[in-house]
Amino acid sequence: MLELIRKNAGSWIIKFILGILVLVFSLWGIGSFRSQKANILARVNGDKILMESYHRAYNNLMDRYRQMFKGRIPEGLLRRLNIKQQVVDSLINKALIRQAANRQGILITNKEVQELILSIPAFRRRGAFNQRLYERALRENQLTPAAFETQVREQLLADKLRTLLCSGLAVTDAEAKQHYMYENEKVNLAYVAIDPSRCKREVNATDEAISSWYKAHKERYMTEPQIRLRYLAFKEADIRNGANVTDQEVKAYYQDHRDEYEVKERRRARHILLRVPRNADKKEVEKVREKAEKIYERIKKGESFARLAREYSEDPGSAKKGGDLGFFSRGMLVKPFEDAVFSMKEGEVSRPIRTPFGWHIIKLEKIEPARLKSLAEVKKSIVTRLKTKKAETIIWDRANAAYDKIIQMGSLSGYAKQHGLKLETTKLFTQKRPPAIIGTNPDLLKAIFSLNAGELSSLLQVPQGILIAEVLEKKFPHIPPMKEIKGQIKRDYIQQKARDLCQIEATELLKTAKKEGLEVACRKKGLKVRETGFFKRTDRSARGGLPLNVIQAGLSLYEGKVYPDKVTESGGKFYVLAFKGKKDVDAAGFSTQREAIIKRILNHKKRTVFNDWLKDLRRKASIEMVTKI
Repeated sequence: MLELIRKNAGSWIIKFILGILVLVFSLWGIGSFRSQKANILARVNGDKILMESYHRAYNNLMDRYRQMFKGRIPEGLLRRLNIKQQVVDSLINKALIRQAANRQGILITNKEVQELILSIPAFRRRGAFNQRLYERALRENQLTPAAFETQVREQLLADKLRTLLCSGLAVTDAEAKQHYMYENEKVNLAYVAIDPSRCKREVNATDEAISSWYKAHKERYMTEPQIRLRYLAFKEADIRNGANVTDQEVKAYYQDHRDEYEVKERRRARHILLRVPRNADKKEVEKVREKAEKIYERIKKGESFARLAREYSEDPGSAKKGGDLGFFSRGMLVKPFEDAVFSMKEGEVSRPIRTPFGWHIIKLEKIEPARLKSLAEVKKSIVTRLKTKKAETIIWDRANAAYDKIIQMGSLSGYAKQHGLKLETTKLFTQKRPPAIIGTNPDLLKAIFSLNAGELSSLLQVPQGILIAEVLEKKFPHIPPMKEIKGQIKRDYIQQKARDLCQIEATELLKTAKKEGLEVACRKKGLKVRETGFFKRTDRSARGGLPLNVIQAGLSLYEGKVYPDKVTESGGKFYVLAFKGKKDVDAAGFSTQREAIIKRILNHKKRTVFNDWLKDLRRKASIEMVTKI
């Protein structure tokens, strides 16, 4: 079956990430290890991790972040997340998991791989595996079928190993109830926030003090590297409109992508919902059903469904609209409701149907059959797509040809003059603030900033197309003389000293509060005490009143410990906290949440066990980094 799935797809070089595989393989990477000549990144207990695997994993992860942030990754995010080390660590973890599975004799059969692939929703159409959809999904996302099957096999291997390690774990009712009581307990905190701005007037910023500050903190004023480019741009937009697309090409694309233009069957229905409490007994369930039956009989006798829905339905979203749910397709509603609707005829009214929400009476208003959009309907979008693809091909061909000639001539400006082309010039810019034409791709910026003055770049793929760039000027990092940045130095000095004074004031306030109470201590300082009001421990904003780290500090307080050991800083402010009281939750609600809580605790235990096991493997493993990233 795997050979069947591979058929006609073996030459594609693609990288498709989906479902549960996204997190693991975007970090761990994929690859066949066939290239024995590839550079080695590391050895894990003697097993090689190739640089090829690292680059693929890194590129996959970068693609995910670009998609997540729509092409503009927030400044500094990659540095804060330490992406490169994440990729290395995950590749090492992957090797350790594979080795452990081999020691345990855990094997994954072709049938298991086949069954998982066939079950992935992204590859199914109308409930069945669709070969064309599978092939196109892989092709468009740059994964070979063999590489994707390797991903699936390794994920199954990790899942089996996790199951084996966590097989003895359980959660008792006592644990779950204790968790429920703690999670739903409400806490009230008193607090005061001291802003450094109130201390600025106390700072004496003399010339001598500012000069001393500058000498002690020179490194913080180090400038970033700057670069100025002259470039020749090959823009897709300049070519796209002129790109020729024939009717035959449009028709061929349409035939090859017909499943993209399939419109699912849609149905429009009204309903009357009579809710049933989750913990209702059989008697109460039957009582609600009987009420629903009476409404159903009234409808059968000719009363208006919409009027009865407005009168009786307990669905706040549709009751005012006469129970109208609008159009929907399969997979959008709960299964019992959906099964009923898609078995009905237009105008038909169902007897009461039970779902987790209660009893429903349904009227099917209209059926829109599944259909295939005509070529005329989608022609415009196909033409646009094909023009874009052709433009991409054209600009790459033109850019490559131009680059070869520029190299032969040894002059970017000479080539532009010879062909009557206009060269553009950027202003000096840093990696953090590149011009729009360059974009924010960190790898591209790193490549540009590795060039020296006078050097020519390779072909640079930017959001608008392709650039060939020459470095006109490059400024290396330096520390400006004090006279050039005295205003900034003074502002920084005042801000830091005000912060220090503010922290001292907050610490003294906390000390006084422990002796005399927070209200008394604040009154002496002319500060106002605020309260969060009672909030659940799961509320990570204290009803929007406090930052997360301040809440975490507050939740460590209780009746026996009214004040924290130290003040808490967040957003430049210093917080002094005090425990005011708590409210216990009614245990009666536990039964309705019991299963969800047990599942949550069990999943947490499994993650903890697996991560601890993996850390222990790493501690004992022989890990040799061969290549520095």
